[in-house]
Amino acid sequence: MARFQVKQYKGLEISSAGWDMVALKDLSAGGVFFYSSKNLGIDSLLDLKIDVSTDSSPIKCVAIVLRVKKQQDTSIFGIAAAFMEIGAQDKEMINKTAEEISRQEMRTPITPFLPS
Repeated sequence: MARFQVKQYKGLEISSAGWDMVALKDLSAGGVFFYSSKNLGIDSLLDLKIDVSTDSSPIKCVAIVLRVKKQQDTSIFGIAAAFMEIGAQDKEMINKTAEEISRQEMRTPITPFLPS
């Protein structure tokens, strides 16, 4: 999970009033991908608070929106953003979390589909 607010859009300071919560679909040391009902503009700067563990405080960082794609027949947008300002320890925490998730997914047995 993560929270975001628009910090800046196309050179104009237009901080959003509150924080929007989203479920991250992809998280790496380089950035994030999530779906939002907001059409965030390319080059928008986002303040992010990313929850990677219940044992630690959220990671606070700044990201820039690189890609926005409207999902067909919906009012939902896929947002890809790259980290611009993030601490080295926070980046390492994200790497470790991503590796752990990957290991867990590899251990999950896949049940084959057997037609009846």
